Amino acid sequence: MYNLEIVIQNKANEIIKEDTNYQKNLIFYQNIKYKNLSMIFSHWHYYLYELFKYMNSKNHKNSKHFNAHESRELLEIIEQKETLFQILKDSEYSFYIDSHYEKVLNECKTFLVPSGGSPIPEDFKKIDCIDMEIKPIFIMNSTITINNQLKFELKLIGEGSYAKVFKYKDTFYNKTFAKKKAKKILDDKEKIRFKQEFESMQKLNSPYIIEVYHFDEKELSYIMEYADMTLEDYINKNNTKLDFRKRKNIINQIFKAFEYIHDKIGLHRDISAKNILLKEYDDNLIIKVSDFGLVKLKDSNLTSLNTEFKGSLNDPKLNIVGGFKNYTLHHETYALTRLIYFIMTGKRCIDKITNPYFKIFIENGMSDNIHDRYQSIVAMKASFNIIKFN
Repeated sequence: MYNLEIVIQNKANEIIKEDTNYQKNLIFYQNIKYKNLSMIFSHWHYYLYELFKYMNSKNHKNSKHFNAHESRELLEIIEQKETLFQILKDSEYSFYIDSHYEKVLNECKTFLVPSGGSPIPEDFKKIDCIDMEIKPIFIMNSTITINNQLKFELKLIGEGSYAKVFKYKDTFYNKTFAKKKAKKILDDKEKIRFKQEFESMQKLNSPYIIEVYHFDEKELSYIMEYADMTLEDYINKNNTKLDFRKRKNIINQIFKAFEYIHDKIGLHRDISAKNILLKEYDDNLIIKVSDFGLVKLKDSNLTSLNTEFKGSLNDPKLNIVGGFKNYTLHHETYALTRLIYFIMTGKRCIDKITNPYFKIFIENGMSDNIHDRYQSIVAMKASFNIIKFN
C-alpha cells in the first residue's frame, strides 16, 4: 500500500536535486494546492516542451531521425508520467494530461527506442507546441473545465454513499457553484436514479429548492447552486442563541418547500437536517431542499429502486409495511415532524416536551396510527402556527 504523499514528495525531491528548470513553468501550476505535484508537473512540462521542439527540428524530409539521448529522455518522462498516473488514480491526487499531448506521447511511444536514436515515421506531423507556452498541460481531476477553456479547482465538501459534492469558484461569473459527481461503484439502476435526481430538480422552480444547471452524461455529474451550510450544522452551532422567531421562519420555509414539492413531483423520502441546506443573503437566511435521489415521483416506474429503508428521520415502521415502495405522505409528515422537533430544540431524540401545544403537535405527527398523522403539509402548517411559545 503506497503512502501517496511520500511517493509524491520523493519524486519532487529527485527533481529538485537534478536541476532548477522545474521553476520555469511553475506559474502554470501555482493554483494546485499540492505543491510537490506542482513541481513535478512543471518539470515535465519544461522538458516535454524542449524535447517536442527538438523533435520538430529533426522531423524534416532529409533526416527524420530523433537523437538517442533525447529519445531516452522522452521515454523516461513518459514512463514516469504513466507510473505516477497509475499510483495516484482514484485518489485526491489523480491527474490527467491535455488530450492533444496525450495523443502525441502515445504516438511517440510507437517509434521511440532507447539506443541508436529513433526513426521518425513518415506520417508523423510536427507537434503543435503553442498551448504549452500559454497554459498548463497537466490537470488535476479535482478541476472543472467550463466551456472547454476555463479551469477551476474543485474542493470536496461532502460525500455520501453514491456521490461526492465539490465546490468551485467561477472567476468568470465571480460566483461559487457546487458539483455533484456520482461514484464509480454505482450499478445501472443507481445511475438511472442519479440522473432522475437531476431531472426532478430541474422541473422545480422555487427559491426553497437547490437549483441545478447542467448534467454531464460522460462523467455522470451535474452543476448546481451552492449553499453555505446544512441545517444540521446551523442548528448545532447556533442552538443556544436562536429565538423562536428565527426557528419559526426556517420551519415555515420548509413547509412552503414541501408543499410545492408534493404538488409538482411527489414525495422526497429522504428528509434530514443534512439534506436541508441554508444560503445566507445580506438580509435573510433561505432554506434550500436538496438530495432528491430517493424521490418517489408521481406515475413513475422507478419507485422500485432503492426500496430498502433509508433516511435518518424516517418512520422505523416502514420496515413493517415493506420499505420505501410503500412510502406514503403519512411517512413524509412523520419525518418532517421529527425535523421540526430538531429545529425547535436542537435535539435528535424526542425528549420531555413541556409546552402542551407543541407536545400535541409532535404526538400527532408521529402517531403510531398513520391515519392520525397530518394528511397534508397545509394541515401540518396550520397546526404548527397556532402554537404559542413563551
